[in-house]
Amino acid sequence: MLAWLEGLPRFSRKEYNLYRTNLLLQKFVPAHTFDIIFITGSKGKGTVAATLATILRRAGIATGLFTSPHLTSITERVNAQGIDISVAELAQQLQTISQGLPQIDSRYGGWIYTEVLLTAALMWFQQKGVGTVVVESGLGGRLDPGNVFRRPRATCVSNVTLEHQGTLGSTIREIAAEKAGVIKPSIPVVTAAQGEALTVIQQRAVLLDAPVLVYGQDFGWNQQGERVELQLPQGQIEFSAGYYTPADKMNRAMAACLASLLPGVSHRAICQGITADPLPGRFELFWDSPTFVLDVAHTPEGVDNLLAGLEQFKGKKISFVAGFLSDKSAQAMVNSMARRGRVYCAPVADARSYDVSGLSNATQTASITAAVRTALPGADVVCVTGSFAAVREARTLLSKGI
Repeated sequence: MLAWLEGLPRFSRKEYNLYRTNLLLQKFVPAHTFDIIFITGSKGKGTVAATLATILRRAGIATGLFTSPHLTSITERVNAQGIDISVAELAQQLQTISQGLPQIDSRYGGWIYTEVLLTAALMWFQQKGVGTVVVESGLGGRLDPGNVFRRPRATCVSNVTLEHQGTLGSTIREIAAEKAGVIKPSIPVVTAAQGEALTVIQQRAVLLDAPVLVYGQDFGWNQQGERVELQLPQGQIEFSAGYYTPADKMNRAMAACLASLLPGVSHRAICQGITADPLPGRFELFWDSPTFVLDVAHTPEGVDNLLAGLEQFKGKKISFVAGFLSDKSAQAMVNSMARRGRVYCAPVADARSYDVSGLSNATQTASITAAVRTALPGADVVCVTGSFAAVREARTLLSKGI
């Protein structure tokens, strides 16, 4: 059944719409069954979602988490109470769906991957007794299947950058409008967007009478050494925490703010949740010799944040291993990395892999595995970045032993 799912298109051949998702949920698992927190944004939304789910579990709330994409297995996308769905359980849900697909009006196109997977996830969550679900959007927001829920408990637009311009729009304003489409009447929205993107979000929120909570204005994270002062709308929380990148602080603060809007979430649960281990591949550290840092940064802004995080290794020799997808600003990212250390670039195991042969300021190798092995001699820190595909290959290599 997983092969059937993988055979579905990732995007609709017709104009995007929520009609198909509505049909699926009406047939298999009514949307009103769950309390939903819906999270979108250009970067960091996965960290916000996973951190929020951890906080809610620590508060004793039975919580499901639906995310995308995955590093190694599709089962990573569907998690209940901290445990991923098994291949057998996912296949069982997919079989039920495939055998009972409702009739669909051809004007709206055929079924797509994400809407079917979301339906399977919700069916499993219902079986597991999960009542609260944190949903991370895939592409966009307004027409993402996760936006089918009309009355979520809260929404989030982590931030807005130029991304997927062929689908979402060519400007920040156009992309922000797609993200702001998740805002619902009178439902609070949490964001770290800035500038023109924040203006678009605020304008949409005013139309819908939705409260807007902005990072750096209505809530924030102040850290001196390991001492953190977390400002939330309901008050301040103080606790000890380790080193985080600027984006980590912002994303964790957004998760804390969202959690504070829900009943039954204590300050203790927030502290426990936001200091928990990050998602795999998000500034993930392997303390070995050398130390490995795995981070799925795939935009110039993401690489800048990664470099800020690497400041904790000041004085150490850092080598970068990078593999990109073809629609990314690879040269700009390589140039930024090259100012900090030597860069080794390689194609990734993806049909959309970037052709690294034309990149300057980098040494080309045949694969990410080869690049890691080439980068090792003399390095104190090896940082693997550029795409999920690059981090996935390096993580698999590390698990087996280089």
